[in-house]
Amino acid sequence: MAETLGAKGILLPAEYEGRKYIGIDGGGTKTVCILGDHEGNLLAESRGESSSVKSRPWEDVQRVLLTLIKDVLDRSGTDVSRLGGIFLGLAGSDRPEDRKRIVDWLQSELPEGIPITVHNDAVTALAAGTWGQKGIALISGTGSIAYGFDPATGEFVRVGGWGYLLGDEGSGFDLGRKALIAVMRAYDGRGEPTTLTRLVLERWSLQHPGQLINTIYGQDNVRTTIADGSKLVMRAAADGDPIAVKLVEEAIQELEELVRTVVTSMAIQLPDEVSKSSQLVENTIPLVITGGLFSDQMFEQRFMQTATMRSGVFDVRLLERPPVIGAYLLALQERGFELTELMKQRIAAFVFS
Repeated sequence: MAETLGAKGILLPAEYEGRKYIGIDGGGTKTVCILGDHEGNLLAESRGESSSVKSRPWEDVQRVLLTLIKDVLDRSGTDVSRLGGIFLGLAGSDRPEDRKRIVDWLQSELPEGIPITVHNDAVTALAAGTWGQKGIALISGTGSIAYGFDPATGEFVRVGGWGYLLGDEGSGFDLGRKALIAVMRAYDGRGEPTTLTRLVLERWSLQHPGQLINTIYGQDNVRTTIADGSKLVMRAAADGDPIAVKLVEEAIQELEELVRTVVTSMAIQLPDEVSKSSQLVENTIPLVITGGLFSDQMFEQRFMQTATMRSGVFDVRLLERPPVIGAYLLALQERGFELTELMKQRIAAFVFS
């Protein structure tokens, strides 16, 4: 699915000098908010719970966002009237109706005239990893999504990210859910025994798998709880458990498919299997990978061994900067400010909690 960013009616940068800009990155597990000026000086940071509109009650999302915005304003000593723009990258918020709902609500809570932009959190991750240049972002955290951006055309290409009920293949939730299913199948006698059973029982201090019903369904945030189970899959796979290894390989295949679909939509040519070993790819495209699953070294290494990653087309980068930096950069870009090397140095020097 491709979208073209329309004109925003950007004011001259001079009219926004002296203002402060807020970037917010909200995933399925946590939300991070930062505030800085137009010269790359980051002045405040605040963290809170998930602000995903597809997995949290709307009232909770409102509470989290308002609390974080107020906190960074207070920490930096900034009056809300001095805000020059806010960019929010929120999980599950790239559809027009989602964006409008959030923008309309924030506009009613803040002084009139503050520019507010909402997009998916994959956009902020991509901007953080490429400093706003052409590339592809692949997120595998609580949910999953792949996003491509080409500044030459202004086109965004989005694949996946349809939420835990309709998609999110290869995500922490998807992997955790399949692990629990494997445990229950083994308990029934319908599936093979797996080390996951012992790990799951230990994790939730249970005597037998039948107790998982009350434990899982009784959680305040079931999605996050199940996604947390993906860590158990990694442990079992590292120990050679066949069921866990299979689940990891399935997740990697799903993520590889997300990337290949973005590549097709962006008309990027991949070398074929026969010739790729002798073919020199001159122009690689940045592929920013991020999310909880990629923090596991074994998972990252197995993903790098896929045919798509070995094609030579990608300059694969594990995101080393917090995605919220991308939201801040996009807030500046929305107002027409250009990123300089000095600004990069200032941003990189900020110490996050």
